[in-house]
Amino acid sequence: MYMNRVDTIKEVWQKLESECTEGLVKRALDIPSCLKTFCTYSSPEKYCGIAFSFHQDIKLDISSFQDLSELKISLFKDASFPKSKLLIIQLNNRESRVNDIFASICANIVNSIIDAISEKEGVRLVTTQMRKWKELFSKRRNQKLSAQEQQGLYGELFFLKKLLLSSIDKVASTGFWVGPEMAPKDFQSDMWAVEVKTTTANSHSGIAINGELQLDESNTEKLYLYNLVVEVLPQDGQTLPEIIAMIRQLLESDAEAASDFESKLLLSGYFDLDKDSYKERHYHIRREQYFQVKDEFPRIKKDELRMGVSEVKYNISLNYSSENMVIEENVINSIESYEGNN
Repeated sequence: MYMNRVDTIKEVWQKLESECTEGLVKRALDIPSCLKTFCTYSSPEKYCGIAFSFHQDIKLDISSFQDLSELKISLFKDASFPKSKLLIIQLNNRESRVNDIFASICANIVNSIIDAISEKEGVRLVTTQMRKWKELFSKRRNQKLSAQEQQGLYGELFFLKKLLLSSIDKVASTGFWVGPEMAPKDFQSDMWAVEVKTTTANSHSGIAINGELQLDESNTEKLYLYNLVVEVLPQDGQTLPEIIAMIRQLLESDAEAASDFESKLLLSGYFDLDKDSYKERHYHIRREQYFQVKDEFPRIKKDELRMGVSEVKYNISLNYSSENMVIEENVINSIESYEGNN
């Protein structure tokens, strides 16, 4: 459904371009939403966009979005509908790659409002998504994921799949994945957290820890470190696009969880237009290890730092942590227990 919506948005833009109408034109998108939603096209500039119409009494402040270099956010009185406003998000860039990324972002915004129960909630969801994309759009648009970033994302998705196959609610499971939102730990709930570290079988440099909060269990009852050891091969393994397709299939019956997943993929810097570039790296699982971070587990905690020290980066060895090892069944059972009680 998500990819179909991306294609639909791009097709509407192409049709509007082919009509050669001067000025800004819009065409309705057929989606089940309480917000009237449109694709827009501006000629002769050839700028694409998306727009939402809603009642004029709904307050919306777009001042924080006025400093974007390539995205223009505008709010007008909607001449097509009485007592309505029109919010337009327009891309002022004609580069093909940027346009494809923008189509993905527009599809994600559209998916986020489908279950909104009122225009007011729909507008809130749109602005929430806009805040997420504000930084991402300028930072990631010209970059593909590095080999290390691909590997890290694969490990997080490998653990997310385990949650989705457990008894935990799918919306909750995708919600626990907070790594793409720059949280200190990759998976986080009120009572537990999991930090995922994906390493290669021939790596002898230890586990890289980024920041004094990553292995600090002070604010959670249980913190686990999940070490996924992979061998990267030209074939005979699972690729990043393949595990993403598998998770999409697991989520296809849950629109809310699927929308959250797609949002976080984009925030991670993964765009489907790059997927062919990621098919050459196949991940073969060599080993999985879980450790509960407590007692003498090697780590640096925030309250152990001297005044003025921050943004600590260091490596740890897991060779001396056998007492902290736990089996996967106990980790998943613990998470299910916490979430069942909640």
